[in-house]
Amino acid sequence: MLFLALAILTTWQCSAASPAEAELYRYLLKNYSALVRPVRNPKSVLTVTMKVFLQQILNVDEQNQVIEVNAWLKYIWHDYRLQWRPPLYDNISSIRFPGEDQQLWQPDILLYNRHFTFSANDRFDSAYKSNLVVYSNGEVNWIPPGIFRITCKMDITMFPFDEQICFLKFGSWTYHGLALDLRVEEQEEGGELSMDLSTYIPNGEWQLLSAPAIREVTYYQCCPEPYPTLKFYMHLKRKALYHMFNIITPSLLISGMTLLGFCLPSHDMSEKIGFQTTILLSVCFFLTILSEMTPTTSESIPLLGIFFSSVTLIVAMSTTFTVCVLNIRYRQHANHKMSPLIRYVFVELIPWLLFIRRPGFKFSAAKAVEVRVLKSPHCVQCASQDGDMFSSCDDFSRDGSLLCPALMANGGEKLELSRKVGDGLFVTRKCASTRKRRMERCERYVSKCKAMVTDASADAQVSLQTLDIYLAISRRLRCLREQLDDDTSDRETMEEWKFAALVLDRLCLYMFALLFTVCTIAVFFIEPVRRKKLLPS
Repeated sequence: MLFLALAILTTWQCSAASPAEAELYRYLLKNYSALVRPVRNPKSVLTVTMKVFLQQILNVDEQNQVIEVNAWLKYIWHDYRLQWRPPLYDNISSIRFPGEDQQLWQPDILLYNRHFTFSANDRFDSAYKSNLVVYSNGEVNWIPPGIFRITCKMDITMFPFDEQICFLKFGSWTYHGLALDLRVEEQEEGGELSMDLSTYIPNGEWQLLSAPAIREVTYYQCCPEPYPTLKFYMHLKRKALYHMFNIITPSLLISGMTLLGFCLPSHDMSEKIGFQTTILLSVCFFLTILSEMTPTTSESIPLLGIFFSSVTLIVAMSTTFTVCVLNIRYRQHANHKMSPLIRYVFVELIPWLLFIRRPGFKFSAAKAVEVRVLKSPHCVQCASQDGDMFSSCDDFSRDGSLLCPALMANGGEKLELSRKVGDGLFVTRKCASTRKRRMERCERYVSKCKAMVTDASADAQVSLQTLDIYLAISRRLRCLREQLDDDTSDRETMEEWKFAALVLDRLCLYMFALLFTVCTIAVFFIEPVRRKKLLPS
């Protein structure tokens, strides 16, 4: 019973509390119409001041070009019908009216550039209908908070070093400027019109550089009256630290590995092609991530997208040149003959320019000169100048007079048997025509000697058989020498193609290193000429 009595007493006190305030409500709402504009003269202009308190930038959706912010709106106007003398009502200087009941007149100020989600709960006015505070002098303050989703056309050319300028545009939906004059509330006399950032919470991705406010007046063709609107701008600059560590730095490292592909040996075909293809796929993967982050627009291409496209092109070109290098590397003399121009460019000129050394060759004035070092300066004569080879044989010394005087007079040098120690059988490498003439001269010499001893004695016939053996040996040596020359020519041709592939590989390394460096510096390290958007004054 005691608790019931206390509850009844408390309820009675609350219902009987502040009779002056209840009387004030009845006095103000008596004969009050929320449909009538609060002016004494219908031709008078009602001034409504507005201010935006920016709390936080919740989300910036570049894909849909939408920004979501949390802000408070403050409207102030004067209603002459809501005035009273505080001493008559227990010195009450202000009272509250609910905003949803529409008991008082309210300006129909809406956000023009609001983004709609087309959901069932989506309203045009997203502000919360808070209470209206009315002061004794007739001033009405209305501060509705809300979360606003606005559309903003974003320029992503400098992504991820871009700056965006977005605004909230407010205006009356039905009243023109001769009935309702909308203005920005000044923070201090002579101060710049802007948002109130006293309670702003910084965003982790975007830096708010400035938030000015301007008033615009628009004239439409349908109506001669002016229509004022207020724009509250937000100058945002993206913080690129996240993109630097998660996108740009990995892409630079992966792209730089393209140059390592040219450092691989050219004979390792599978590893070289597989390495370049893997890098190309990695760059394409980062390009796919970038396309998901940027809005689908054809008006501008992001800076990072230009970089990735350039890197993709460089990697694709490097893969193509790698295939060309491998094609040149495995060419042979039987199916590919090196032209003089290709030999001059890739075997003489470019190695001289790139300081590429080739063992056994010395480059001078863009020309390769072969340098051969003899192992021994001593010379051994297989036959002396005066025919000592023939006179030293037992058969010939026994009856040297039976030999043809011509054979005795012609020494071993006619057979070209002289050689250097350590040089093998053939001391010099001369052209095929010179060797052919020498062999023909040797055969003519042997044939001449054979004809001169045809009518000789039996002992001389032995010498004739010896000459036949020499002639057969000469022919066999000529075949062996031609085969060796062919093998040497094939080997030299293959070595030239291998060296040309090495030179092309080194040229691609320098060329793509320069191209990659220039591209990287041009995109990230040279401060580009940014298109600075001037805020309206």
